[in-house]
Amino acid sequence: MTTKSTTQLSPEQAAWSRNMQAQILQAIDTTGQLVVADCIGVDSSTITKMKQPHGTAKHSDIERLCHLLAATGLKVVDKDMKCYDQNHVSWLYGLAKLGMNRSLDVDDFLHADAALQIAEGTYQPRGAL
Repeated sequence: MTTKSTTQLSPEQAAWSRNMQAQILQAIDTTGQLVVADCIGVDSSTITKMKQPHGTAKHSDIERLCHLLAATGLKVVDKDMKCYDQNHVSWLYGLAKLGMNRSLDVDDFLHADAALQIAEGTYQPRGAL
């Protein structure tokens, strides 16, 4: 079985791979290598080995993982981030833009809010606030 090298990734995939490597290495440094090692049940030296090429390998374990992710179209994201389909976001953006184009200026939003409050009987003029 042959393995792909970085040169066989497209330039875009190679860039993704490098960015993911940087993210992972930064996360290990931020979290602490010992903490990461304890979480996955290995010695701290194992994490060091994962970060560096060893034996006859040209790439570290982390580099190979990032190459795999890039080659399969996956990516590393922060746990607090949410990912959305680009088509869905484009559709929502288009709807928002359409709604914004119907308004002439910011006062249109204020008048709409005031009309709703008047209808509900909760309107208070600005001087009364």
